[in-house]
Order: sequence, then C-alpha cells, then structure tokens
Amino acid sequence: MVKWSILAFSLVLMLSAMPSHAEGPGDVLQGIGRAMNGEPPPRPDYRWREHERERAYWHEQHRLNEEERALDARRRALHDERRYNEENGFYGR
Repeated sequence: MVKWSILAFSLVLMLSAMPSHAEGPGDVLQGIGRAMNGEPPPRPDYRWREHERERAYWHEQHRLNEEERALDARRRALHDERRYNEENGFYGR
C-alpha cells in the first residue's frame, strides 16, 4: 500500500512538473516528416503577444459596443415613454 502511494505521488509530481505548452505527438510526427523530406522547420511566431493583445483589445471593444447599444436602447425607451406621457397629459397640467 505504501509503495502504491509513493508511486501515485511521484506520478502526480512528475505530471505537474511537465510543461503544459509541450507539443503534441501529432506536431512531433509532422516535424519529423518535414525533416525527412528536407523541409525547414516552421518558424515560430514571435509576435504571439502582439496578436493576443490585439485579440483582447477587439474583444473588449465589442463588449463596450454592445454595452453602449444597450444603454442607447434604454435611453431611447425612456425618452419615448416621457414623450408619450407628455402628449397624453399624464404629467400634471
């Protein structure tokens, strides 16, 4: 029982120490196939931070646009309700 506990603990420790961004087996085999055909390896994307920042910017921009549209619709509804109440004499005259 102690051996199994130690084995399980060491397995969990080993798996937690592995990098989460490691290449999958398909990527490795694809790289081996390219190397066997004499093709150069693909260049890594050095601008991934810039792409992520731009994606986050546009995501936030779309969220703000939706929020602004909702506020405009609410403002328009309140304005229409006020106009309706004024035209029908619901406010004191």
